[in-house]
Amino acid sequence: MPSLWSSSDSGLDSFLTSQPSWLADAYLAYLERLTCPAPGYPCHFGVNGHRDGHNWFTAVGQSARALGATGPDGGIAGLADALRTFRERAWTGPRRQTLLAFVGPPDSAPDLDRDYQRFWDLLAGLTTLDKQPWPVSRPRDAADPRWEWCFDGEPWFVFGCSPAYRLRRSRNLGPCLVLVFQVRRVFEGLSGSTLAGQTAKRHVRSRLIGYDAVPPHSHLGDDQHSSVFKWRQYMLPDDQHARDPGECPFPLAVAQRAALPAP
Repeated sequence: MPSLWSSSDSGLDSFLTSQPSWLADAYLAYLERLTCPAPGYPCHFGVNGHRDGHNWFTAVGQSARALGATGPDGGIAGLADALRTFRERAWTGPRRQTLLAFVGPPDSAPDLDRDYQRFWDLLAGLTTLDKQPWPVSRPRDAADPRWEWCFDGEPWFVFGCSPAYRLRRSRNLGPCLVLVFQVRRVFEGLSGSTLAGQTAKRHVRSRLIGYDAVPPHSHLGDDQHSSVFKWRQYMLPDDQHARDPGECPFPLAVAQRAALPAP
């Protein structure tokens, strides 16, 4: 079994049995949350993606060891390799594919502030290992309202799920920090300016109201416009607190280095 797998892969059970127990536990907890009938997980795209085998998975250990990965520098390099492999599949296969990266082993006392920092540390680490320069069409300074995290030559949408979420249950996928990655192709035809996009957003957000113990966060924007400062969606507060647009944790120096051509 390679470092990237899907729910439709044969031999998945035996693969998970051969891995540390935390990974199998994390995967089963994710599966329970995504397939629980009542209340159903609010993102029907994610539920359908798992059903159809379009959700992909990888794992990275806190000890800098990627499970089953071939990266030479441990966990973060293995995760970078998994992202490159996923990107190729995401642009050549079905449109709506997703990669979920389990980060473990889980903390015995999960803390949202700590997971918030770990999430941004992982993104910064991935950028330092990026083999492609930061796209010239995208701002490198996260203070720019159009900034989005980029990797392998394009912007991605990524968000974090943590067991420390209590009220925002939709951002809790089990005992581990989970990073969820999607290429921009996922959103083709679903922008706020399209009827399909507006309908999809309304549907998901109406389900969020019945699933979470807090209303949909203002950082998600409305259903008719594309939001700015998208980084604030990456790891939402557990309450309705609004993050300052000028306080993105992503270090500008990392993005500036990534913009340079490879030697």
